[in-house]
Amino acid sequence: MARVISLLYVFIFILNVAACSIKPVKKETLNADKSYADFSGVAAKVGEKAPDFSLLDGEEKTVSLSDFREKQAVMLLFYRGEWCPYCMDQLSNYQALLPELKKHNIQLLAISPDNISAVQNTQRRFGQSYIFLSDKNLQVTQLYGIGSVKNLPHPALFLISKEGVLEWYYASTDHVVRPASDQVEKIINKIFNRQVVK
Repeated sequence: MARVISLLYVFIFILNVAACSIKPVKKETLNADKSYADFSGVAAKVGEKAPDFSLLDGEEKTVSLSDFREKQAVMLLFYRGEWCPYCMDQLSNYQALLPELKKHNIQLLAISPDNISAVQNTQRRFGQSYIFLSDKNLQVTQLYGIGSVKNLPHPALFLISKEGVLEWYYASTDHVVRPASDQVEKIINKIFNRQVVK
């Protein structure tokens, strides 16, 4: 009987680990010509200037979206916090995007309601290629219209040109579903290669 219970615990553990892996949305729902959201609250509009904001990073320095204007494009990634395994999996999965972000001169800004010490922990874990920002009061989450009833941001991704224009976004009420790095890479290539051609 004890052996059966032990095997049951092992099986439950394996199921939990499997559940923590990133589950990308269907490929056809993610393309560069159409932004995706399964709710109507997203406040930022494609083709318009992305709402500016200022937040503290792990060193308690103020970082503003407008700091990057005319210098770099920005990929804004909203996540629920360092305690969320899906969020950490997503950030880990996006390590594969770093060469693509560098190629297109895109800075990744990762925003969560985490306090400064948690932001510092996440920064140490993922390194200096990402800039982690604390949106403790959810002001930027609300500004972008992606707040949930749990006082957390819905998982969301916004691609912003170096002119500050929102080019594409993804947002979902399903916190276990995130676009995988290969999907985002194709969108980045299509959007930013198109801009070079213009």
